[in-house]
Amino acid sequence: MEMKALLLILLLSCNLLSSRAAEPRMVFAHYLLFQPDSVETLKKEIQLAQSKGIDGFALNSNVWREARADDMFEAAKQVGSSFKLFFSADIHKDSNGNLTPDQLVTMLSSKYTSHPNQMKYQDKPLFSSWLGSDDSWWKEYNYASALDGWKDVFQKAGGKQNFFFIPFFPTDGSYWGVRGTVEKYTDVIDGLYAWDTSAWPYLDSDKQNPSDSLDRNYLNASNFLGKVYMGSPSPWFFKECDVKGNYQGPGLWITRWEQLIKLSPPLLEIVTWNDWVESSYVAPSLSSSTDAANVADFTHRAFLELGQYYISWYKSGSAPAINQDSIYLFYYTHSKTVVLSGSSCQVSDFSALSDKVYVTAMLTASASVQLQSGSSSQTFNAQAGISTWSMDFQEGQQTAVLSRDGKELSKLVGSKSISNSNVQKYNFNVYSTCTTCT
Repeated sequence: MEMKALLLILLLSCNLLSSRAAEPRMVFAHYLLFQPDSVETLKKEIQLAQSKGIDGFALNSNVWREARADDMFEAAKQVGSSFKLFFSADIHKDSNGNLTPDQLVTMLSSKYTSHPNQMKYQDKPLFSSWLGSDDSWWKEYNYASALDGWKDVFQKAGGKQNFFFIPFFPTDGSYWGVRGTVEKYTDVIDGLYAWDTSAWPYLDSDKQNPSDSLDRNYLNASNFLGKVYMGSPSPWFFKECDVKGNYQGPGLWITRWEQLIKLSPPLLEIVTWNDWVESSYVAPSLSSSTDAANVADFTHRAFLELGQYYISWYKSGSAPAINQDSIYLFYYTHSKTVVLSGSSCQVSDFSALSDKVYVTAMLTASASVQLQSGSSSQTFNAQAGISTWSMDFQEGQQTAVLSRDGKELSKLVGSKSISNSNVQKYNFNVYSTCTTCT
């Protein structure tokens, strides 16, 4: 009998592991739930995201905006699709205020977890957080530690066993640093995702060409402890003053996608869909908000269009066939050496920026790309596939021309010029465009 019982346990374990292995690879987009948009607008965002292969939104806010959360869930329901939603509680204080532990419990309530568009992973409602491992935040609510706080929140919501929790808890990015964090919170977390080491690699000295070594540490430590790692591809981002970061260059999008595809973590979260304030977004400004309007002419649509290819590659495990030639332009609109008269703003890490214009080509067959920046130009030759080049930019118009066998196939002209004259405010937000952008 004991042998039969043991065999039964082993069989059940194998079935469990098999079912977990069968979980599809999924891609989410970090969505800031801070704009008072209509259900109709939210439906358009969902439909656009889904058309590019994005499976759901991680709804992020550091104050509880229940009406906006309800509208988003209603929009997903009205679209009538498989698009999924889950909360990413933002555990920090700023001028807007902050969440409370009781509001975290509300996010975990059946009002949302039983909704048909609630994202479930391994048959449990998925929940995430941005930060939440700082003991001092929890001590303000009379908890001894962050661990005690999370335990109580999940207990009040019905028990940790009923949820799948993948937070961003900062680490030093080392294997033992990640492993130590997982072990410390192993009773409440089911995995980790990395923002500071994966999406915006603060610890990577070469910001334009980031490595995947820290992702490997996350993945290896998580796998060893039976947890899930969620990687985080990110577009360029910029915030004007005193912000650690300001990353630009093809590495943050193209290279990072290729690295993460090779590592193949079970989940990815693009960060972000709509952070207009920090110039980190892949969505066009469908929102009616002032923040969206402020960056409407700095489209990032090329990231989303190019990302569709990589999302498909990540999910299938094989590079999709390229059936249409396309080119993509990326640049910011003034030199990093510009000095504003009378400005007290210090742009963090500006020296790591490069005054270059980048062009990426997705080709069905070998072709040439002429990149013209102001009065200078260079011609690049490439085989079929995806290639990226750059050149030092000059003031003036930015143009890319795709040719094959001496015949011009397409011409891409940036609607924004580069100018160092009369710059009133630092703006290293990237302008992007592409031949397939609409």
